[in-house]
Amino acid sequence: MPALSASAEHRAKLDLLLLGCFTVQKIYGRDPGSIEAVNHIFHSTLAKHPADRVIRAFDLWLERSQEFPTPADIIGIIKRKGRPPLSKETYIAISRKDAELRDASDWQFLREYEAEQRQEVSGFDDDAKAAVTLQENITLRQQVKTLTAETVRLAELLHQTRVAKGSQPVEPSHAQKVAATVAAMRAGGASEDDIAAFEVSQGVAA
Repeated sequence: MPALSASAEHRAKLDLLLLGCFTVQKIYGRDPGSIEAVNHIFHSTLAKHPADRVIRAFDLWLERSQEFPTPADIIGIIKRKGRPPLSKETYIAISRKDAELRDASDWQFLREYEAEQRQEVSGFDDDAKAAVTLQENITLRQQVKTLTAETVRLAELLHQTRVAKGSQPVEPSHAQKVAATVAAMRAGGASEDDIAAFEVSQGVAA
């Protein structure tokens, strides 16, 4: 099923549902003129979610509540696959009960709420870890580039020393070899991106 952002039909349905909710549900003094801003927020927040689930979640909300929803309310229904959202207030109320007074549904609610919270925290951890990994990769690439350039410099220095001592015949420098290879690549129809990548791999600025 396409995301809401990719389905014009479902976006139109969402427009009608929002207008209906705005008309018949409790909005607690919200300015009727703000419907356009509210509509934009719902569309942008729900854009990545499956279109049919967004519409179904709104239908369920209308069946269950007299109050105007927030995007978080709708996302909660989607994540819970139609089941009522797990509220923090309910979790606190159940937690305050003595263990022997909790029934099976109470224990189930506690497990599901805590699992959902762990999942959300894990998501943030994954994002943070990805950011750290990206920075580490950038640093490693810079270090490899620096080491490659230093290796080329030392090889050139060693070659020049051997030539000066007469122990090695004069050969084209590394830069000259790279330039010759680049010329051959261009003559062979290689793309500029491939040529630039080759130059970087050889420690030569593209």
